[in-house]
This record gives sequence, structure tokens and C-alpha cells, in this order.
Amino acid sequence: MRHFSVFLFLFSVVSCTPITETNWPEVSIANGEWGGISIYGGSEEDSAHSIITTSDGGYAMIGNTQSTDGDFSFKERGGSDFFVMKFNAVSTLQWVKTYGGSKDDRGYDIVELNTGGYALIGYSQSDDGDASLNLGQHDNWLLRIDAEGQLLWEKSFGFLGHDHAYNIVATQDGGLFFNGFLDVSASNGAGQDGKQMYFNQRHGAGEFWCHKVDKNGDLVWRSYFGGSSNDRSYDAIETSNGDFVLVGASESQDVDISDPRGSYDAWIIKLNAAGDLLWERSFGGSGYDSAKAIIENRNGDYVILGQTYSADGDIENAFGSSDIFIAFFSKEGVLKSNKNIGGEGFETANAILERSNGTLVLVGHQAPNNLGSEDSFLANNIILVHTLANGSVIGSYNLLGNGLDIPYAINESKEGKIQVAGSTESTSGDFTISQGGKDIFLAIWH
Repeated sequence: MRHFSVFLFLFSVVSCTPITETNWPEVSIANGEWGGISIYGGSEEDSAHSIITTSDGGYAMIGNTQSTDGDFSFKERGGSDFFVMKFNAVSTLQWVKTYGGSKDDRGYDIVELNTGGYALIGYSQSDDGDASLNLGQHDNWLLRIDAEGQLLWEKSFGFLGHDHAYNIVATQDGGLFFNGFLDVSASNGAGQDGKQMYFNQRHGAGEFWCHKVDKNGDLVWRSYFGGSSNDRSYDAIETSNGDFVLVGASESQDVDISDPRGSYDAWIIKLNAAGDLLWERSFGGSGYDSAKAIIENRNGDYVILGQTYSADGDIENAFGSSDIFIAFFSKEGVLKSNKNIGGEGFETANAILERSNGTLVLVGHQAPNNLGSEDSFLANNIILVHTLANGSVIGSYNLLGNGLDIPYAINESKEGKIQVAGSTESTSGDFTISQGGKDIFLAIWH
């Protein structure tokens, strides 16, 4: 299988000026360099959405591909399929598999299981090929594969509308938890047994939707939460004490949302192990605000990463048209602190992790402010940001290209290297190799 690597050298192609705060004495924590970019894909649309470290010291990456050439030349059917790529500890590609049918199937997250193999989550529109059932438009699609990528079983969860899943967790009891959104209007209220449907205050096109299943994919419980407008969850964690916290965006100002801030808010909900709502919080201002990722830090606080267009409400010290935010909530749902990260232009972020030293690393993209300079490109550029444990920026580093480059996932290898994965449409700058169309990229920071 073919792939291409481009090796980079710090300071020759990388911006390393922090985008907020100040130059901290602890900046050495963030020192490093881009080690290389690997490009995978074919001539059509290919994108990675998640990457994880595996128990053998390697890593696995999931996303979706429309290509039937290049690295996916073995793929016979058209349409978008899930893909999984497995790498060993020295970054050699061991195998690539695709899963799907003749329609639109998109893989978003992967988790390794302690019994061996992996569970995959995303959404599917197919009812042929590897997909045995489709209940209408897109369904949440759960797959179980072995350590070599062979499909063991698959199950669909959905109703008549577009029902998407973005995140999966291997739970402490040996089961699985996954979340995304439900088109509850199309389901006519179905999707949570026993929940009252507000026909006079009808739920909107999207609800936070989550499933708890056992190790065989059999449903234990499912729940949805939201209001009469559009609400979508993008990430979730199982907490150290076995509860679940989901984050996303809410347009609603009623039903399950008790204290909205404005237009779209970042919305955080906490459930117990049985799926009962413990608390919910809105975060943001009068503009568009959305939470994209959550982790539980070593102090037991919930660190939430998102995007804000607001300059009021919970948002202080806005920098530009769109900023990255990091918000810290206690396990009881109390907002402890929050920080904006950005410049005068447009920034957003998709993924965050906590390193062994307690610092945070996040990845996103930004529109350049000085489009007239020779090293700026007319596109969004990838940004890797290092912060102290409190969210104060100590370093930021770019990858530049002439197309739309979006990082969706971040991971830390067992050797402490940071892996960033996503999609690129660039053919210049740091992305000098292209397979055609939209490609998968994997960048290493060390």
C-alpha cells in the first residue's frame, strides 16, 4: 500500500508564537518539533476522525473513504465507507480494512477492548454490503472487529430521520457507551422508553442521544435530552465513578434546558450509570457557542473544549470573530474557570488531551490574519496549542497549506509523541504530496 511522508523542521515552516497570554517560563514543556506528515487516501474524499494508542504499542485510526484507488484500491464499491488503519509501534502500516454498503457510511470513533479487537462507531445509510439493516436515512452504526480487522458483528440503532453517532467509550462494566444525536421529530418521540413527548412543545430535529449496550451490542438503555430546537452531542466520557458526561451544542431554551445563555450554547449534561439526568449546564453568550470535546483531568474536574462567537455572558476577553475556549467544571457542574484562546481572526478546536505532566494539548484550525504575507495561505491552517493545567497558553504551532486542512483527532503515543489526524485538501506548504481530492493526514509532534 502506498503512502507518502513529508519531514518538517522546526522554525523553517512552523509558527511558534503563542496566540494568547504571555511567554511563560514553563514554555520548555511545549518545546518540540513536527516530525513528519504522512498522507493516505485516493482520488476521492477521505478523512480521519479518531486515532488511539493500542495495547501492542502501535495505534489505530478510523474515518471514512470514498476512494477506490490509492490506499483503498482493494475497495470495490462506491460510496463512503468506514475505514480502519492499524499501525505498529514504529509507524509501519500493518493493515487497512473498510466497512459499509453502497450508500453513505462514515466512521467516527474506535476503542480497543480488553477482550481483544475493537469497537467502531459512526453512522450508516446502507442496508447492503456489511450493513444488514437501515431504519431510515442515517442510523447509528456499531461494529465489532477482531485484532486483524475482520468484522465479527454489526448493529444499527435509529429511526426514520438522520441519527448520527460520533463517540464511543468502553465502559468499566465491560460494555459500551456511544452518543451523538437523534432526529426525534422523525422518530415521533421514540428513542427513550418511557420519556414523555412534548407534543405542544415539540422537540426539534436534534437531541443529545446516547446508548448503553453490553459486550455483545445488545441494548441496556438509551436516552435522549434536549428541547424544542436543535441539540447535538459530539463527545462524552465515562467518569472515574461510572457516570457519563456529554457535551455538544444546544439551540433550545426549554424542556431539558433550564438556563440558556443565547443563540446556540455549549451544553453539558451528566447522567448516572442508569442514564438518569443528574444535572445540565449551559455555557456561552449571545452568539454561537459549541462544545466539541471533554476530558476528566487528574483533579477530577471536567475540561471542556469548544468554539465561541460570543463576547458576553460566560465569555470574557474575546479575541476575534471566533475563539477557542477551555472551560473547567467541577463534578457537581459548577463552572470554576474558563479561558479564550485565539487572535483577531477565526479559531476553532476539535480535540484535547492531558499529558502525564498535567499540561493540556489541543488541536484545531485557524484562518490567517495577514493574508497578504508570503507564508500565509488562503485557507484554514492547523494549529497545535500547548497550555498549562489551567488553560494558559505556553506555545502554539501551525501546519500551513493552500487548501482546507482540518484536524479532527489528537492522541499521545506511549513514547509521548503527539499524533494529529484529519483531512487535507492542500497541495503546497507543509502538504506537498496529494493523493487527489481530500486526503487523510497524520502529523507527528515530538
